[in-house]
Amino acid sequence: MDILVTGAAGFIGAALTQKLLDRGDSVLGIDNLSPYYDVNLKQARLGRLKTSPEFQFVQMDLANIEDFSRSYRDFSPQVVVHLAAQPGVRYSIDHPQEYIHSNLNGFYSVLETCRQQNCSHFMFASSSSVYGANTHMPYSVHQSTEHPLSLYAATKKANEMMAHS
Repeated sequence: MDILVTGAAGFIGAALTQKLLDRGDSVLGIDNLSPYYDVNLKQARLGRLKTSPEFQFVQMDLANIEDFSRSYRDFSPQVVVHLAAQPGVRYSIDHPQEYIHSNLNGFYSVLETCRQQNCSHFMFASSSSVYGANTHMPYSVHQSTEHPLSLYAATKKANEMMAHS
């Protein structure tokens, strides 16, 4: 199966990509290699993944819908797993533009491309931060997420709403 994974250089993205490769899938990994986390760690993860002939990697800003759409069409995946996002609750206070760019514009680009290309399976990662000040544990998808406490959480909640609509 051909699977596109965004955020492929991240901890979760690289682990998922390796599992997919191990089971025989072909994977197109996309990541912007943001310096929010150590880029050397990301490069090391990609180095391990690149040993597989079934792995392709493209460094790109997902908010560029033309570039993402072109990569999507060229690879023609059956599944898209969208893990890429600008993480960090505290960082969002001082760098709000990065969250709008990556988590909203980037998500829109992926979602719209998948819609236009009739993607048959789309999965994305949200965040427990969407539960805000909710103190009921464990969290449940049936609990309210209407009061996020950070811009990061608000962008992830917006992603959920965009995908639902």
